[in-house]
Amino acid sequence: MIWNEIICLGDSLTYGARDRFGRSFPTELSKILYDKTKEFYVCHNYGVNGHTSSDLQRRAWSHLSSHSGSRITTLLIGTNDTKGPMPLEIYTDNLKQIIMSCKANGQTVILGTLPALNFSPYYIKNREYIAHYNKIIVKMADEHDCILCDLSGLEEHLIDGVHFTHEGNLEIANRFAKAILNA
Repeated sequence: MIWNEIICLGDSLTYGARDRFGRSFPTELSKILYDKTKEFYVCHNYGVNGHTSSDLQRRAWSHLSSHSGSRITTLLIGTNDTKGPMPLEIYTDNLKQIIMSCKANGQTVILGTLPALNFSPYYIKNREYIAHYNKIIVKMADEHDCILCDLSGLEEHLIDGVHFTHEGNLEIANRFAKAILNA
């Protein structure tokens, strides 16, 4: 059997919080890639609810180095950074360090832009930071030769203003699959 590994780094959006079936975009990504290629993909889900880019920066190396067979990493992080908000220069450096850790471990990095937020009491004050962080994501993708995965226009799939319905996770997985298959 041919099999592949993909490392999926992120926060609750990667974890799949609020999916009514307890699934996630990494789970759906594995299925989509198998259906399209007939090769088995293990998508390791390293999404942690509530984590910021600083949290991910601290844990990324251990996840990456524990999967030497993987050559692809999806990265979707920053929604929780808006709560602070995380200063733009800190977010930029966190993202850079995570990307450099991926590259040092032989990974092709697929950076997901941050989906827009709807109303949520936890994020109401700093929702405009999504646009600031997305500019950084686009710039980092260009500077560090990463593949960009546009996750805009998904608001109809938000279940609580932040997290995605099952259909939203399917759409995110489809977008990452397209980026992977076109790489």
